[in-house]
Amino acid sequence: MDKRMSVSVILSDAWDLAKRNIWILLGFTAVQFMFIFFITALLTAIFGGASGTGVLLQNVLLSLFDAFFTVAFYQVFFKLIDDDTNPEFPDFIPNLVKAINFLIVKLIIGLILVFLIAIISSVYFINSPEIDTSNPFSWDLLPVFILIAIPIIFLTIRLCFVVCFIVDQESGSSESISQSWTITKGHFWFITLLFLVMLGLNILGAMALFVGLLFTVPFSSLILIIAYRHLVNSYADEEDIMLNDPEDNNGN
Repeated sequence: MDKRMSVSVILSDAWDLAKRNIWILLGFTAVQFMFIFFITALLTAIFGGASGTGVLLQNVLLSLFDAFFTVAFYQVFFKLIDDDTNPEFPDFIPNLVKAINFLIVKLIIGLILVFLIAIISSVYFINSPEIDTSNPFSWDLLPVFILIAIPIIFLTIRLCFVVCFIVDQESGSSESISQSWTITKGHFWFITLLFLVMLGLNILGAMALFVGLLFTVPFSSLILIIAYRHLVNSYADEEDIMLNDPEDNNGN
């Protein structure tokens, strides 16, 4: 890939990768959907739909599964990009250290967002005590929802490549955050456009009786992987993104 980037080039590269590996792509999504359905149905049957314990356990299990599943997915497709050979069974086994680092990153981001949401909500409602919070669809609550959405969107864009660095560069949790922050600098609106494209694709997938999501959800991840490779190549001479010495990136 050269240093020129465009949405059309990234989509074209992601589409070529998806076409060459369509059954692997669909297989990953089928496993993901089946696991989510199985865990949800099992815990609902055990605890009931309104059980706080069941909901908490479900969220914990799904977060663990998502971390290991995502690492396995990225491992396989980075191998397909780099080696252009069929993945073997060990490639589908998620690396434990990488999955733990990804879990740590998710926890860090989650705590930051909870803190920001709490601060924004507190300040807003202290200054607007007359607002009725019993109706979440009230127009009076629209400003606070917008204020909360801004940091969520901003952090999502700036930290969207943490898993790429964890898997591809063997970076630790804190280092992957720093690297993603660095590589997205100056490309915020370009990546935002990519996310809007991915959102549109997934809306179309949902409109196709949700069956289309079996393709559009993993295809969105391929778009991020390809965008990451374009951006990393454009920063190949930068000292703060380790490209050629992954052994130095094992620390958190």
